[in-house]
Amino acid sequence: MELVSTGRQDSNGIVVQNGQNQSNVANLKKLQNGVSKRSLVPENFIHTRLPDALILKIFWYLDIKSLCRCAKVSHKWKALALDGSNWSHVDLFEFQTDITPPVVSNITGICGPFLRTLSLKGCKGIEDKAILAFSTNCHYIEVLNLNGCTNISPRVDRAFTSHFTNLKWLDLSSCILVDDSVCNALSAGCPQLQHLDLSWCSLVTNNGTVALAKGCLNLQHLLLRYCKLIGDAGVKALTQCKQLSLLSLMNCEEVTDSGIVALTKGCKELRCLSVSGCTQLTDLTLTEIGNNCPSLRTLELAKLIYLSDRGFKNLVKGCNSLEKMDLEECQSITDSSLIQISLHCPSLQSLTLSNCERISDEGLRYLCGSYAGQTQLRELELDNCKLITDATIDHLVQCRGLQRVDLYDCLRISRGGIKHLKSRRPDLTVHAYFPPDTPPVMQHDPVHNRVCRCCVVL
Repeated sequence: MELVSTGRQDSNGIVVQNGQNQSNVANLKKLQNGVSKRSLVPENFIHTRLPDALILKIFWYLDIKSLCRCAKVSHKWKALALDGSNWSHVDLFEFQTDITPPVVSNITGICGPFLRTLSLKGCKGIEDKAILAFSTNCHYIEVLNLNGCTNISPRVDRAFTSHFTNLKWLDLSSCILVDDSVCNALSAGCPQLQHLDLSWCSLVTNNGTVALAKGCLNLQHLLLRYCKLIGDAGVKALTQCKQLSLLSLMNCEEVTDSGIVALTKGCKELRCLSVSGCTQLTDLTLTEIGNNCPSLRTLELAKLIYLSDRGFKNLVKGCNSLEKMDLEECQSITDSSLIQISLHCPSLQSLTLSNCERISDEGLRYLCGSYAGQTQLRELELDNCKLITDATIDHLVQCRGLQRVDLYDCLRISRGGIKHLKSRRPDLTVHAYFPPDTPPVMQHDPVHNRVCRCCVVL
């Protein structure tokens, strides 16, 4: 879709038109230039009889594309469709990500102080000037999504320092140029910030998180996935955010037990914690989480090879409210950990054990037996668990609440076992793959000339 400008702008703002529909563009231009004086619809059409207040109420439920189409019906509908009260929520990801600066300027003029939610997700052409324009004309934005706006630079910090004082939700993930200066600006100008996503902002360091912790004391959700320059100093600073309930440190490889221990002691409201890929963590982390985070619901521990059964025993004794656990590639755990989980985590709904190569049928017998006839455990991932066999199939049948199980690359589970599971539990979604018994017959393609006819002539 292409956004078309009429060549002149009035106080009403922008006109949006499908670039492929050339006839409609021509008609619209004629109407705007006064060439066509006839109404496009009969005078007694319904839009002429509805009161303006009712039309505005209907328009309030429309998206940008629909509003712009309504603006083409008549001059009256154009004025009503482009009324700022209808533009409190703008999402360009669902409309047109290839946005141009003039259109941005027009949108900011239309929205004005009415704009509350703005999503520019995937708009790679958006630069600092566009964000500054929104911040200047739309002071009351509360939700701002800039995911994937890769051209945004640290110079955008002026917008956050001076104008976005009402901001509560901000997504800067994959804004690869964002650095600590933006964190400093958020700390100084956005005291109401509650949700912040800085995933893949690889230039953010400990200094950035220290600044956030000083100024954004209402922060509840913080995502720092793949911010590999953040270590223990940055994590310890977050203990000042007493309302922090969700924290993702996925693949922050500099974080150690020291940082997580301090975090668990200072942030008692944690509900969701992801430390997958923090490869230096040991059983000490599990023990302190179990001692200090009784309200934890989600815990992601993938790729932590130093975690053992002893650590999980201490963890689950204190975290009885866990609903989701990701233990992928925790290669040191055995059936003993599954027994402890089955005894102490009655609310568990999702469990990932993929690539846990020491898990066997015996551990799954305890796990499935404890959830037999119950509805809690719904998802179980067992990809590449090399010790489990068809004996596990009977255990899975017992879990009446189970909705999905993954069994990719479980070499000791047979086709017959999978067929038996599907016949006993037709309601269960089973993901498994078996290579064909014989290699497929290769179809020989017809011989083609290596050089096209034009090149042959030359």
